[in-house]
Amino acid sequence: MTSPASRTQLLPPSSALAPYVQAIAVRRPSPEGPALPSVQCFPANVQGALTVLHRGDWVDADSGLSLADLELAGPRLKPARRAYANDPAITTVLLRPGVLSWLFDLPAAEWVNRRGPASEVIGWQIAEVLLSQLRRASSTAAQVWIIEQQLHCWVEKAQARRAWQAPPRVPTAALSVGDWADVATSSARQLQRRVGDALGLPPKALMRVERLNEGLRRLADGAPLTDVAAQCGFSHAAHMVREFRALTGLSPAGVRRDLARHEGLPWRLGSALA
Repeated sequence: MTSPASRTQLLPPSSALAPYVQAIAVRRPSPEGPALPSVQCFPANVQGALTVLHRGDWVDADSGLSLADLELAGPRLKPARRAYANDPAITTVLLRPGVLSWLFDLPAAEWVNRRGPASEVIGWQIAEVLLSQLRRASSTAAQVWIIEQQLHCWVEKAQARRAWQAPPRVPTAALSVGDWADVATSSARQLQRRVGDALGLPPKALMRVERLNEGLRRLADGAPLTDVAAQCGFSHAAHMVREFRALTGLSPAGVRRDLARHEGLPWRLGSALA
């Protein structure tokens, strides 16, 4: 008897949450999709995430430590690996860059390369109530609705403290921090302060991740590796290989193999979505 396969869908958020939520990734067992790999690698990214484990088991694949059933994670500049067992059902809210620290009024720098139980931020009572509601829900749609309602509450509280302001975006044509500062009509120091306050990152780190994301999108679209290197601002193919290994844990060719094996899901989750 074969076990059910796992399948992931990326759902758009409600219109009211769209300024703050990029997508909601729903992983559920399904006979129609490929099985979720036992170990999955997620690339560096500048998003935040709220992740719910509804059933099954998951651990940090590098440390072997169990992860919380309700987890918050910030931007990261290195790949992360998770190991799964027992047909897990998982919902991940991909928060737009800067939203995580704004929602909970926390210094952005504290969340870089950090993940941990949501209860440490929202309190164990709220976390337990939310998990209880989600486990009683009769369908995936009901679970997503409950999560969105909780997000609405957090957004309202955050807006009462301070109006949301999206962090600076990297201009398409910018190949250096100096280029970016020129386009933004600000000094490099001012740009560093604005990006640091919003994301906890220096502008150069943000540019590295954005260049990676563009490369991931082009690989997913089937572009040749040499074209990806030239179109995404890598100085040469060897530079792209080094960056991919540092930020995804795989070479570009390895990423392409994963795209073919697993519906591209690890890399779609790391890429910017419309």
